[in-house]
Amino acid sequence: MEEVLVPLFFFASLFAFPLLRRQMIHRHRLELLRLDVLETTAPDTSTTAPDSAAELALRLPEPHRLYALALLCRLQDTPAEELDAHSAYLIRQARNEYLPTTLRAYLNLTPAARTRLNERGQDAEELLREQLELISGGVAGALEHPHASADRMLTQGHFLGERFEASAVRVRT
Repeated sequence: MEEVLVPLFFFASLFAFPLLRRQMIHRHRLELLRLDVLETTAPDTSTTAPDSAAELALRLPEPHRLYALALLCRLQDTPAEELDAHSAYLIRQARNEYLPTTLRAYLNLTPAARTRLNERGQDAEELLREQLELISGGVAGALEHPHASADRMLTQGHFLGERFEASAVRVRT
């Protein structure tokens, strides 16, 4: 039996090994092609990843850089637990969405876009300043006027007025 197995293994190794090798090479090439397709179809997160507001603010020219960083510090230092829900939401949106979007829009202006703005009589730096002031004004308003606590006080006063005025009318009659 051994006499048959040795030539059989020898014969199999001569013919089967090249076939197995070819199959392994083919699989490897398919795997490389699959990875290549995945890399070309996957979104490039290195260039589209949004920068933080601080990173964007540091790329601004002066004096807008200082103004944006001061606004970001104000947003960051605001204690969210001391705010009502409306004000906390506004502060969170300003920090996470409004400010970065404004800065990104300014920084992504092309020379052609700046020319178009100038043709319309608008200056990019002036527009950025106005938008930063709008955000700052909205933040200041949210911090100065806590809506929910005032609304709760008014609602409670109306409730008590209705409740006890109705009781006082019933007692008199």
